[in-house]
Amino acid sequence: MHKALPAMLILAMAVIASPPPSAAAPATAVTPTPKSGTPPPQIYHIITRPLCSELHRHIAPAIALMLENDRNIKKGPDLFSRYNLGALDGPDNSASNAAGPNGGVTMSDSNGMTPSQNMALLGMENLVSPIANNIIATQKMLDTPALTQGTGNVEDDKQLKDIRAQLLKALATQNAALDIISGFVATQQMGDLQHAGQEYIAAVNQSDQKNSRSSTSTPTPNPLLYDPQQAGLPANPYDLNLAAVPGLTLGYNPVTRLLDALHWTIQETEARENDAAKTVMNSAAECAGSPPAPAATSKP
Repeated sequence: MHKALPAMLILAMAVIASPPPSAAAPATAVTPTPKSGTPPPQIYHIITRPLCSELHRHIAPAIALMLENDRNIKKGPDLFSRYNLGALDGPDNSASNAAGPNGGVTMSDSNGMTPSQNMALLGMENLVSPIANNIIATQKMLDTPALTQGTGNVEDDKQLKDIRAQLLKALATQNAALDIISGFVATQQMGDLQHAGQEYIAAVNQSDQKNSRSSTSTPTPNPLLYDPQQAGLPANPYDLNLAAVPGLTLGYNPVTRLLDALHWTIQETEARENDAAKTVMNSAAECAGSPPAPAATSKP
């Protein structure tokens, strides 16, 4: 049993595979040698509709970029799940070989994450740039003058306007997915920078405290106990316990909530893309139909 292809994929293949509209070019009809009383040869001018031209120049490339983004964004949920599961692993002690003056001191990774979590976070980071670049490129495709200012053909401009609006709606949910992924990566990286090197400072402070009878230095926070969700900001003592908020599941996990939000953006993007697919397919069908009747002019 064959799995049905996504509507946007069928749409892209249909639009891109169809022959591109050629520019208006004169073509001389083959006519017999004129005799007495025979009209002169006719020159046929093939006219390309702006709708068909824009489908190939800007709409099809924009769809291709959005399809590539779909593939990358759909890698996000698995990475968030792996990040969550990685919390069950042991701490990352691969770089834990620092020793104090009075004996060995075992320390874990400065960011408090396990190796599995670090790998998942790296995978998310590698998704950010490709998705962002495609969104920027797609936006430029959809902001070309022909699509924003019109082509002069009222009927074609209306169809192009509808297609552009539907694709922009789908692009907006892709951008929301990017915000979720990039925001999480940035938060974790900020937390890592904020607490980088604190394990070494703690070891030094510990040694100083042992060598002095009284110490007035402020204890350094244990890097394993900091909350990476509060990177750069102190915790608000009046924060609500989200597990107690009606409607939220007991055992609230911010990563799980981000995962749920990412799933929603993926589903919403697919629904919006399917709406756009119907409009583009109808327009593509017009371009794939019979060519417009050529305008004949007498050869001078």
